[in-house]
Amino acid sequence: MSDFNDKKLEKELKSFPKYKMDEDTIESMHAELMKTAEKYDQKDKRRMFMRRIAVGVTTVAAVVIVAFIALSYTGNDIADEAGDGPIEQEEGADNNAQPNAADDDEQAGEEREDEMTEDHDEAEEEAEEVPESDQDPDRVVTEKSEVIIEQLAEENYDEIAEFVHEDQGLLFSPYVNVSEDDLVFDKEEVANFNTDDTVYEWGVQDGSGHPIELTPLEYHDEHIYLNDYRFPDEVLFDEYQARGNMINNIDEFFPDAHTVEYFHAGEDDQEEAAMDYSSVNLVFEQNEQEEWKLVAIVTDRWTI
Repeated sequence: MSDFNDKKLEKELKSFPKYKMDEDTIESMHAELMKTAEKYDQKDKRRMFMRRIAVGVTTVAAVVIVAFIALSYTGNDIADEAGDGPIEQEEGADNNAQPNAADDDEQAGEEREDEMTEDHDEAEEEAEEVPESDQDPDRVVTEKSEVIIEQLAEENYDEIAEFVHEDQGLLFSPYVNVSEDDLVFDKEEVANFNTDDTVYEWGVQDGSGHPIELTPLEYHDEHIYLNDYRFPDEVLFDEYQARGNMINNIDEFFPDAHTVEYFHAGEDDQEEAAMDYSSVNLVFEQNEQEEWKLVAIVTDRWTI
């Protein structure tokens, strides 16, 4: 309780007539009244304190709300200004001079294609810079074999001729037992296979002994591409397997060669497959520049 209120209350209490109460009763009543007045005064103080807190909280909340609204309006104004800029520019400039998004995408795509072409050309130049003699022969021969198999599937002998050995030419053998009697063609002759109607004698038929007399493309169909070797059952590198009664002498006839065999197992039936298998052997030897060139295409199939 404030000093002013205490003194005022004491003064009023002391003005009560004393003749009606004794001294102890007056003191007791005075003390009780002072306690009661102090309690009410504390409640008034708490009430005032809570009011001040409520006013403070309300003020802070109002400030926060005002600040949020101000920021929102400021952000919208900035966005509007940013959005209005290009529009004003478009209105003030020639429409034909403005870049189109589709044109930008097309230009970006062309730039990417140019970059990819440049990277591809650089890779080819780097590959050309490394002599084939310094590259892994297994990888080189295998990669060339894959290309040749694709060309055999399409009968593109003009493309196959690019792989043919310049000096040795290309030997064709209808069986894995290679001999000096097998036909050999130079690369120019191989390049003309698709238009060559000449009937050549490629060897003799197994069993009958009749001569194999066919044009180059007929020989291709009957003695080379007997199955789709782009999807072989097995590919062997320098592995010379004897599957029938014909002796495989490719490694003896071409001692310095690498051979890739594309094997097709034949029918699903085990007995039929034993007589229906076939394979084509691509034989490579190095030329004077130590490049691996195709020197023979040898067929393997079931024989009597």
